[in-house]
Amino acid sequence: MNRHFNGLTLTALVVAGLNMRPLLTSLSPLLGQLRQTMGLSSLAASLLPAVPMVMMGAVALLSASLMQRLPLQRLLLAGLMLLLLALAARGVIHDGSWLVVSALFGGLGVGVVQMAMPGLIRQRFAQRSAPVTGLWAGALMGGGGLGAALSPWLSDHLGEPLALSGWALPVLLAIGLWLYVRVPTAASTEKVALPSLWRTPRAWTLAISFGLVNGGYATCVAWLPDAYHHLGWSAQAGGSLLGAMILCQVAGALLMPLLARKADRRPQLIISLVCQLIGMSGFLFAPLFAPWLWAAIAGFGLGAAFPLAMVLALDHLPHPQAGARLVAFMQGAGFIIAGCMPFIAGQLQALTHSFSSVWLMQAAVTVGLILLNLRFHPRSYNRAFGRTAA
Repeated sequence: MNRHFNGLTLTALVVAGLNMRPLLTSLSPLLGQLRQTMGLSSLAASLLPAVPMVMMGAVALLSASLMQRLPLQRLLLAGLMLLLLALAARGVIHDGSWLVVSALFGGLGVGVVQMAMPGLIRQRFAQRSAPVTGLWAGALMGGGGLGAALSPWLSDHLGEPLALSGWALPVLLAIGLWLYVRVPTAASTEKVALPSLWRTPRAWTLAISFGLVNGGYATCVAWLPDAYHHLGWSAQAGGSLLGAMILCQVAGALLMPLLARKADRRPQLIISLVCQLIGMSGFLFAPLFAPWLWAAIAGFGLGAAFPLAMVLALDHLPHPQAGARLVAFMQGAGFIIAGCMPFIAGQLQALTHSFSSVWLMQAAVTVGLILLNLRFHPRSYNRAFGRTAA
């Protein structure tokens, strides 16, 4: 019986993960159409990917208080309901500013689910938390790929309103599964003394690294299809390119953590960042030479870096409760940083009338990330949080 419910929980977890990113990726291939049908301004187009990411970060920063007051399953269902309403509302929206409002509430819902899921994974799959976290990350990215690849097709065959609001249907399936899943109440855990993360330089360093990596993802999700639309590609082709990039992200998220068996995570992190740099440089210097190759390499690097960043944070504070607090802080501040990146990229493009400035910015950020991640030697973990080595 326990195996049955674990299997059901895994299924519900994957379905929920698949619903976390179409809110973002279903819009980007259709930006050209939305500019015409909704009068979407450059500012609104820049806010569409930025607002959800900022909301995810804000929710993560409030996670400790929320998770003490409400059961995990109730939080998950509340987040999914918010996401459902935001996506369904897109079917009747005819103005770009209201599309941004739907992104705000949808991002809030996604943030609540992302906040609750790691705790549920630790609670239900304590002995298999690493592979299950990888599965969650893979589902999250895979859903983003589906949103990018299918939305142009849905728009061509069913119309723009259904292409945007139709993503509410799989959210309904996720809600149905989580209503059936049984999540036991977690046993109380002892309080762990931990310095204020707001005043800990290493906590901020981890958050900046996490935020800039996810900012690269958000920038590609927001602007890659539009960049190739400006080069003459169709909406379907641009969405397929983003879908291929995200498919390679899934591969990176699942494969690279399996190679990170040693205490030092830097080799795998540097490899993932070098892949990102190669991809962004390809978009910058030779966008039409091998676009699918650049997308694949950048996608693999972006996907690999996400779970590695989570594992790196947990390595710093091995106690589960302390590690959870650090991850929540890292995601909170990090997603707010990530939300700023596509907004800045959109404003750069509007100012220069070229996407070259966007890819140049991303390449420069990635070089900075490589230098930053070289600092994360395992010997620095204890010292960073004022602990003595064991």
